Amino acid sequence: MILALTGASRRAVLAGILSLPAIARAQTPWSATRSVSLVVPFAAGGTTDVMARLLAEQLSQRLGQTVVVENVTGAGGNIGAERVARASGDGHTALFAHVGVFAINGHLYRSPGFQSERDFAPVGVVCTNPMVLLVSARSGIADLEELLRRARGGDLRIATSGAGSTLHLAALQFLDAAGGRADLIPYRGGAPAVNDLLAGQVDMLIEQAFSAVPNSRDGMAKALLVTGAKRLDVLPAVPTAGEAGLPGLDMEVWNALALPSAAPMPVRAAWEAALAASLKEPSLRRRYEGMMGRIPAGQEATAAHLAVLIANDTSRWGEVLRHINAAKMD
Repeated sequence: MILALTGASRRAVLAGILSLPAIARAQTPWSATRSVSLVVPFAAGGTTDVMARLLAEQLSQRLGQTVVVENVTGAGGNIGAERVARASGDGHTALFAHVGVFAINGHLYRSPGFQSERDFAPVGVVCTNPMVLLVSARSGIADLEELLRRARGGDLRIATSGAGSTLHLAALQFLDAAGGRADLIPYRGGAPAVNDLLAGQVDMLIEQAFSAVPNSRDGMAKALLVTGAKRLDVLPAVPTAGEAGLPGLDMEVWNALALPSAAPMPVRAAWEAALAASLKEPSLRRRYEGMMGRIPAGQEATAAHLAVLIANDTSRWGEVLRHINAAKMD
């Protein structure tokens, strides 16, 4: 179901995007003429990167040119996002990123280098994932009660994938809900953060389910809760945050595709069609569903929905960050 708009400016954005297909049909259709760069603003091996690489295979078939994933890391995703925001808009550069980049970084950084609603042309939501709170087997934390005791005593090291990342926001939500404090250790992506968790260099992280579930099964980490509205079928004994008495911890991660706002309407229409066709491909759907991902359907799969989602989540997370007094960074 499409989200409600907030404000006249967002209604105008939505109206413009809804008119896109009709206008685009009146213009010359666009097609890629060389390889396409799909920028992922995080390190290789993390959930967002893996999802992007799976999608790139399908997009290559639909766009008729090779789609190459390019990892441009740093500043919580800002460096890669800014590169796309400043690209020409000729359709050969796109951004694959999550809610942290599109809706949160603008509240956490003084100068992120872009404004999502101004600088990006939405293509569509790709997949939404719950998150799982993991503790290292070497941390000495056996259960949620011990974790909360450590957090409230300030004796906790939590891995994040940089300021503004979903791991960072989920950690802040956890500390706010628990009434705790911790040392937040930034990494350049989810993969290196998980590696240090398994090695015992940090005590805890909250990661997307795709990465978290396998590590919770091998004995090197333990899952204590999930952030979604319901338990995961693959972790039936692990409670939701609400069941665990932490209802304020509700972070879920949507990953999405966007173009530079300079992209003309035929380019946008071609990309939206390519994404829609890709998400109907059974092999991709199986892979995403195996990653505990929820694939959008109907209006949720449109560029118009993503435009509203970015606007509403930007407002929502701004309120959350003000509530927890998150400091802005350079």
